[in-house]
Amino acid sequence: MLNSQGQGSTPCAACKLLRRRCAQECPFSPYFSPQEPQKFACVHKIFGASNVSKMLMEVPENQRADAASSLVYEANARIRDPVYGCMGAISALQQQAQALQAELNAVRMEINRYRQHENSPTNGTLTTTASATALVSGYQELVQDRGRASDTRSSKPSTTDVHTTVHSPSSTVATSESKDRTYWSPIT
Repeated sequence: MLNSQGQGSTPCAACKLLRRRCAQECPFSPYFSPQEPQKFACVHKIFGASNVSKMLMEVPENQRADAASSLVYEANARIRDPVYGCMGAISALQQQAQALQAELNAVRMEINRYRQHENSPTNGTLTTTASATALVSGYQELVQDRGRASDTRSSKPSTTDVHTTVHSPSSTVATSESKDRTYWSPIT
């Protein structure tokens, strides 16, 4: 390879590695600079110099730089992963993209669930604060009724009182029914 003054300069990375004189029409010099000899060393180790030369000559001249950088990438990937090469990296990225897409879909579904819960009408059910208020007032009524009942009857409990505990996914509500009167209502 000649410099701007017509004198010989340092050979390209390919000619340096192959220990040959770098001619002016060297097919490697535009793509493998002498400052980065490891690039051609990897490509040469995986593909061989003559195969690289043939591949570069088959590609249109305006795409040769891209082809050379692609060969460097593929050679580095094959050195890192001799079995899968570039496909190992591509497969790992595809799996990561699928996992992230699944996570994104799950988050979107959860957001929609919260929005539906937020926008849904109460349909006669008590909200959390209203149900807490109802529980407290129901408990106060129950205590007052039991106090009055204990004054009028013996200390033996009546068989008409039914006490139940209702379990729902979000909370537990105690109810007390005496003579078909509900003091606490379950949260639905």
